[in-house]
Amino acid sequence: MRRSLCLLVVSLVLAGALAAPAQAAGRFGGGLHYLRTLGDIKDTPGFDENAFGFLASYQLDAMMLKLEGDVEWILDYGGTGNALIQPQAYVLLGNFIYGGAGIGTGYFDGEWWSNPFYALRAGVNFTLAGLDLDAYALYRFQDTEVFEEFGKQDIDSITFGAQIRF
Repeated sequence: MRRSLCLLVVSLVLAGALAAPAQAAGRFGGGLHYLRTLGDIKDTPGFDENAFGFLASYQLDAMMLKLEGDVEWILDYGGTGNALIQPQAYVLLGNFIYGGAGIGTGYFDGEWWSNPFYALRAGVNFTLAGLDLDAYALYRFQDTEVFEEFGKQDIDSITFGAQIRF
């Protein structure tokens, strides 16, 4: 009896896991992202701790679990006159109010960052007329050596973003 019960539970879990991708729906999105650098580098003369970026995203929604891939483009990062491109991925849990974690990296001034950044994210997702408005806050933990004149720097940041998905 115990073996049959275990087999039944395993079968139901596998059936649910295999059925979830069939119910998953993907959505494209785009929006704006505001970054405020909090790490050590913000005190460096000439470094602008505020930046705005453009965001493109694809989110795969499987009920309460969401997988999201983003690419962010910041035209002038840190007041350096150079663009920053940041691919990133998130695992999010929830619907209207959600939270999750992510990882990403950056491409700045012709080179990739040697260390990835990690992020915690919380937000709200409103559905209006077939569109989703996603407003969220992120805290990024990151270090980089890409700013050669400053050496290895802590560039932790708190960011706010909003995007529309269709």
